[in-house]
Amino acid sequence: MKIDLAFWLIMALSASVIGNIVALYYVRVLLTKLFDVGENLVDLVDMITSYRNHLKSVYEMEMFYGDETLQFLLQHTNSLSTMLESFEEIGDIVSPLVLEEGEGEQQEEEKNNAEKTITEQDVFYGGTRTSNS
Repeated sequence: MKIDLAFWLIMALSASVIGNIVALYYVRVLLTKLFDVGENLVDLVDMITSYRNHLKSVYEMEMFYGDETLQFLLQHTNSLSTMLESFEEIGDIVSPLVLEEGEGEQQEEEKNNAEKTITEQDVFYGGTRTSNS
């Protein structure tokens, strides 16, 4: 009787340990996917913001100022950007929680400089193109 009870306790313990290992592996896989989605979402928001700024600069050119098609396109881009901002919480998951002193200011300055130097290649290809083909 004691041997039978010990056997079942060992089996239950083994099943519990195996179940916990499988659950931890599954959680790790899900978190990896979540971080990938978060990083891609951050990149998407950056690309849309860059596109919006480029479109705004084209709209403000003397040649295109007042063009209704560009105005509607700019409004559509602004609404898309606003919608994507609602997903920022996912992007915040993958960003570092604590910045060292001065890093926040440096990142803000880099972001402002990047917005000033928007080119057509940056808007449409986001730096993924390697050759002019």
